Amino acid sequence: MSSKTAAPFLKTIVVGTDFSVCSARALSYAVSLAASQNAKLHIVHVLSEPVQPLDVVGALPYVDQGTRAEWQKTAEERLLNECRAAERRGIRSTCEVIWGRPSDALVDRAAEIKCSLVVIGTHGRSAFEQFLLGSTAERVVRRSTVPVLTVREKK
Repeated sequence: MSSKTAAPFLKTIVVGTDFSVCSARALSYAVSLAASQNAKLHIVHVLSEPVQPLDVVGALPYVDQGTRAEWQKTAEERLLNECRAAERRGIRSTCEVIWGRPSDALVDRAAEIKCSLVVIGTHGRSAFEQFLLGSTAERVVRRSTVPVLTVREKK
């Protein structure tokens, strides 16, 4: 009998973060999984423009380039800190900021890099709250072509 070790089944893990407590918990799970599988971790934050409802055009100001650049820089700095923390644990990691609808951008990026798993936090809202607010995690689960691990925030 040979004593071969099984090859890890997770090669790249994409984790989405909005910097909330809930997504920090999901990132913690993703880091642990990456460590156990010797997988690469790709941390993604999606920025989106405020939506202009058709019946109140002009009510919300459009975001100017300076503000966009400031949001981008702040998000990149926060992500870089997360990458460095993962690397201190010996995990190969990358991070990026993407503009778009969070669920679509995360699913599209995961498909582009051919990841093995997507990890995302979920706030565990009630059905009524989900109806009113929607759920990024739910849309990711529905659209993703790879497995998705949802991590619920502690209550």
